[in-house]
Amino acid sequence: MRRLLILLTLSALALTAADHPNFTGSWKMNAARSDFGEIPKPTQFDRKIDHKDPTIRMSVHQVLNTGERTIQVVLRTDGKETTNASSTGEAKTTCQWNGRELNLITTRQMEGGNVISRETWSLLPDGQTLVSITNMQTPRGIYTIRLVLDKQP
Repeated sequence: MRRLLILLTLSALALTAADHPNFTGSWKMNAARSDFGEIPKPTQFDRKIDHKDPTIRMSVHQVLNTGERTIQVVLRTDGKETTNASSTGEAKTTCQWNGRELNLITTRQMEGGNVISRETWSLLPDGQTLVSITNMQTPRGIYTIRLVLDKQP
C-alpha cells in the first residue's frame, strides 16, 4: 500500500511537471505580431533561454534607436525571488506557474520611482511561438507590451 501511494505521488508530480512548457531555445521578435504601444519598438529583440525547471537562464539582446544592450538573467519558476542587473539597477523577480503559463512579477527603480512589471509567458501549441504579455506600471504611466517571439532553428 505504501509503495502504491509513493508511486501515485511521483506520477502526479511527473504529470504536473509535464504540463509546463519548456522555453529552451533561441527566440527572435516577430515585429509584425508584436505591439509595444507607446513605447518605442526595438528594431531587434532576441532571447536565448536555457530552461531546466525550476531555473531559467536567459540572455536578452535588443537593439533600439538609442543603441543596443545585452543582459543576462536568472529566474526561478518556484516562486523564489531572484535579483538581476537591469539598465536602471537591480531588478527583483518572482515567477510562478499558472497552468501552462509562467507569471513573472518584476520590481525595479526608474526615474526615482518603482516600476512593477507583470508578465505572462505562454508557448503556443506549435511550440514555435512564445508570447509574452507585460503590463508595466511606471512613474510615467501604465503600459502594455505584447511581444511575440519565433523559435529559431
